[in-house]
Formats: sequence, C-alpha cells, structure tokens
Amino acid sequence: MARNALGPLAGAASCGVVAWLIASSLLIAPASLAARQSGDLARQPKNRSLSWNPPALDSPVRSLALSPRCELAKVLAQAGARESEQVANLQNFTAQEKIEYRTSDVENIVRDGGSESFEYIVVFQQSPGGLVFEEKRNPTHGSSLSSAATQDMGLPEMVLIFLPNMQDDYEMSCEGAVQRSGQLTWVIRFQQRKDKPSRSYSFRVNNVVYPVGLKGRAWIASDSGDVVHMETGLMEGVPAVRVRNSYLSIDYAPVQFQAQPVKIWLPKLVDSFHDFGDHRTIVYHTFTDFLLFLVQTDQKIEKPKQP
Repeated sequence: MARNALGPLAGAASCGVVAWLIASSLLIAPASLAARQSGDLARQPKNRSLSWNPPALDSPVRSLALSPRCELAKVLAQAGARESEQVANLQNFTAQEKIEYRTSDVENIVRDGGSESFEYIVVFQQSPGGLVFEEKRNPTHGSSLSSAATQDMGLPEMVLIFLPNMQDDYEMSCEGAVQRSGQLTWVIRFQQRKDKPSRSYSFRVNNVVYPVGLKGRAWIASDSGDVVHMETGLMEGVPAVRVRNSYLSIDYAPVQFQAQPVKIWLPKLVDSFHDFGDHRTIVYHTFTDFLLFLVQTDQKIEKPKQP
C-alpha cells in the first residue's frame, strides 16, 4: 500500500496519482549550479526517537499574549501568493534522504525496524491538466526500497493546499500567534470541507485510489507567508485499506538555488505515524544536500553530477 498526496496542480485528482514514478525515458542531466542550503537547513536535525507521538491536532494552541490581531484573509492571501511564487520558481531537484522506521504490534512489541538511505528525485512535468509532481527513491549504500520507504509519497506537495485555487477546499481559521524557529508565525487550522472533493491526499492499493480528507495546522511566517511547519491527520479512517489514522509532522527549511534569486521552502524533517489497527508504523525522514537538475527525454535516468 502506498500513501500519496494527490497532485493539486494537476486539476483532476487522477492526474496526480498516475504519475508518481519517474518514467525510464527521462534523463537527469547535471545542472550548472548546485543548490545552496541556508543556515537553517544546515542545522543538525532535532533529537527524534522512534516513539508513538503523533501531533495532538485537537489540543489548544497557546497564543502569545502580546501579538497583533490575526487577519485570516490577509494571512491566507499572503500564503497563497508565496506558494504561487514558489511553484513558479521551483525546478527539478534531488536530495539525500535518510529514513528510520519501526513497526510494532498492538502490544507495542517491535516487529520490524531499521534505517535506509536514498537519493530522492523530484521532477515536474506539464500535463493536459496542469503541473504534475513525480518522485523516485534510488537506494544508496546497500539500502533497499522497503515498504516503509514507499509509505510516504508526495511530501513536497502537502504545503500546496495554500495555493489560491486549493484553499477553498478547506475550512480555515486562525488560532493565534506563536514563536517558532525564532520567528513570529500565525497558526492556521484547516480541515477538508464536506461539500468539496478531496484533492490533496489519497491511499492507493492495487491501483485503486481512496481519496481522504485532511485536517491539521500550519505555522505561517507573519512577515513572508512561508509555511515553516505543518501537522496533518485524517478526518476519518479508511476501512477499505485498514487505516485508522495517519499523521504527518513536517519541518520546512529554505533552500537557495543559485539559478534563481528566491528561496524555496522544502521539507527538511518529516515524522509520520500510521495506525493500521493491528499494527503501527513510525517513519522519520531527513532530507539534506539539495541539488538542482535539468531534464531531457528519450534517455535513461542518470545520477546528477556534482558541479
């Protein structure tokens, strides 16, 4: 079973699902300039232990006592403009990804676990319905592509619910202002509207897609509109795929690509928690060493070379 974020830029939900694995007819050519990581991205990952500790999505937020009034429409307009700018400037990239995972049964006895490393590749392609994200994981250092590695797909897309043409899919409210990573952020709560189709998230089993609604929170920088942190969960379980709930906690960090003047905020640390009833799986992702690359057709996939 693979859990996917649908391609919201593709327009129709099906467009985002069918193109997850990169076709063998792509050539990934080395870019002339590599991505430079900002100071935030170069920081060491926070201490994370593989324990069942999903985001407490329904707990209250302690807003700063002295903070300006939260103007929801203004915050969402700024976030929408920022995401639109990032989509316009974002190019194909690779990163080094490390995952740590653990599977335990209902009695919390560990059944499986380990760590793996990958070259993580993301390609953007135009389709009749719009822009489609495609991703691939190439195992490195003797790692294998386990089910834990393929459980979380579409991580760079989650933030795109704040695009102007996606915001209306959700009920959104402002829960206050908090300091996060040394900056003032607005905490925006969101949940899928019942009168709108779910275009952001799905589970896929045996080529059957099960769209699901999301709820959660996003921490949006008050000065720039950048999403710096995001936490999500399911509106309800998916009995057809035996999923009771599934959670994500994503830390974003700015990446400065030399080929463009703007910083792109991409996932740096992702903690995911999956409850399947008879067992639970925890997967931690760490992304480093982002590189920009170009794409040509009718060739095979090759690893980008260092400049």
